Amino acid sequence: MSAFSGPPEDRAAIRELLETYADAASRIDKAQWLDCWAPDAEWITSHAQVRGHDELGRTWDDLFTDMDAMIFFAMPGAIQVAGDTATARCHVREIARIGGKVMKFAARYDDDLVRHDGRWRFARRTYVMNIAE
Repeated sequence: MSAFSGPPEDRAAIRELLETYADAASRIDKAQWLDCWAPDAEWITSHAQVRGHDELGRTWDDLFTDMDAMIFFAMPGAIQVAGDTATARCHVREIARIGGKVMKFAARYDDDLVRHDGRWRFARRTYVMNIAE
C-alpha cells in the first residue's frame, strides 16, 4: 500500500492542517492550535493523555507556561484517506527555549483524522519521541 492514498484534495487539506498546527505551535497561538482538533479529540504523549478541547487547552497552558520561544517543523511521511477519516504519520523537529534553556526534539506523530464540519481535524494524535537533546 502506498504511503499516500486517497483524493489529492483531501491529502492537500491534511497537509495544510499539519502545517497549521506547526505554525500555531511556532507562534504560540493557542486558539489556532485548538482549532486543529475535533471537539472530542485525544492527544497522547509520554506526559499526558487528554481528551476534548478543555483538557487540550489546560495541557497547552501547562506546556507553554515556561516556554519563551518555539519553532516547530512538520513533514508528512504518510497520509491515507478513506472517506471522512484518514490516518497520517508526521515527522517533527522542535526547538524550544524553556525557562531560558534551549531544548531540541525529533519526534513523530501517528494521527487519526476526521472530517468535522467540512474540515479535516485531528481525532487522535499520538506523540512518539525519537530524540531529545
